[in-house]
Amino acid sequence: MDFTSFIQLLLSGLLLGGIYAMVAVGLALCFGVLGLLNLAHGGFLVLAGFTFQAIHEFWPTGILPGFIVVPLAFAVLGWLTFRCLLQSSLKRSSDDFLIPALLITLGLAFILEEGTLTLWDRSMAGLMSQFGTIRLGQIYLPGSRLFVLILMLAISAALQVWLSRTDSGRRLRALSQEPTGATLVGISLTRVTSVAFAMATALAAMAGLFYVTLFTLSPHLGLPLTLKALFIVVISGSGSLTRPLAGGLALGTLETMLATPFGANWANFLSVGLLLAFLCWRPQGLFIAGSNTRSN
Repeated sequence: MDFTSFIQLLLSGLLLGGIYAMVAVGLALCFGVLGLLNLAHGGFLVLAGFTFQAIHEFWPTGILPGFIVVPLAFAVLGWLTFRCLLQSSLKRSSDDFLIPALLITLGLAFILEEGTLTLWDRSMAGLMSQFGTIRLGQIYLPGSRLFVLILMLAISAALQVWLSRTDSGRRLRALSQEPTGATLVGISLTRVTSVAFAMATALAAMAGLFYVTLFTLSPHLGLPLTLKALFIVVISGSGSLTRPLAGGLALGTLETMLATPFGANWANFLSVGLLLAFLCWRPQGLFIAGSNTRSN
C-alpha cells in the first residue's frame, strides 16, 4: 500500500469513526444520565437517514436545510418518546427501571425497523453526492466527505462547549457523575433526563444523515450500530460524555484498515474480536488510568 492509498483509507476511517462517535456519544448520554441502554438508538439513526433521503429526492437542493430540520425534528421525537414511554418507569428505583426500559426500547427498535421498511418498501438506500471532488496532489477528496468532516468537527466542538460552558450542560454532567448529589442541590431529574434523551436522539439522527450521505444504509442496521456504539462506550470508559468521540474514531479507522486486506465482513468480525480481547486485558476502559478514576 502506497502513501496516497493509506491517506485515502485513513480519511475514510476517520469519517466512519466520526459517525460511530456521534452514535456513541448519544448512547453515552442515555447511559450516563439515565442509566438506560437505549436499544432503539440505532433505529432512530436509520429512520433519520431514510427521512433525509426522502427530503433530498423531493428537494435536491435542500441538503443544508435538511441537516438542520431533521435533527431538530428527531430531538422533538426523542423528547416525546421519553415523556410518553419512559418517564413513568424513571420514577422507580434504578434496579426496577432497567428491565422495563430495556424491553420498551427493544420493542421500539423493532417498530422503527419495521416502520422504515414499510414506509420506503426497500431494503437499501444511498444518497448520491452533489458535491465536486477536490484534488490535493495525488489525493482525491470528494466534496461530500469534506462537508461531512467539517460538520462533524463543528458539532463535536459545539458539544464540548455546551457540556463545559453552559448551565444546562453542567447540570447534565453533574447528574451523570453524582445523581444523588445533583438531585439534592435542586437539579430536576425529569427535566434534565428528557433533554438528554432528546439530545441523544438528535445526535443519532445527525449520524444517520452522515451515514446516508457517505455509505449505503439498510433498515436492518439499527441494532448492529447500537451494539457497536455500546462497545465504544465501554472501551472508552465511564464517567465522561466526550471520550466516546475518540473511541468512535478508533473503531472506524480500525475497521477501514482491516477491510482492505481481509474484506468488509472479516473486518467487522476482527474489529469486534479485538475489542473483546481489549476489554479482557483492560476492563476499566481505554482512557481510564485506574479503576477508581473518573474524570471529564
